[in-house]
Amino acid sequence: MDELVSFTILGALGGVLRVLLHTESLGEALTYANSKWVLVGAITGLAYYFLYSDYGFPNSFMAILVGYTGADFIEATSRKASKMLQEALKP
Repeated sequence: MDELVSFTILGALGGVLRVLLHTESLGEALTYANSKWVLVGAITGLAYYFLYSDYGFPNSFMAILVGYTGADFIEATSRKASKMLQEALKP
């Protein structure tokens, strides 16, 4: 149970890192729109808990990376899908 919480928190930390790296000011980072990426990071960290392996790389560090990359992957996918949908619905 402790690991489950740790991976979730570390995934959220990855989401925070993503927000900090993609914003130009602290005020911009503290917006609601950016807070969703912290939640996405936490969810991907939690998912990683169930998928991780013991191949020698520290799993806690990987949870941070998963939180960061998971958020970016979801953002890029939703942006692309939204663009494709908008083009498909043009008259």
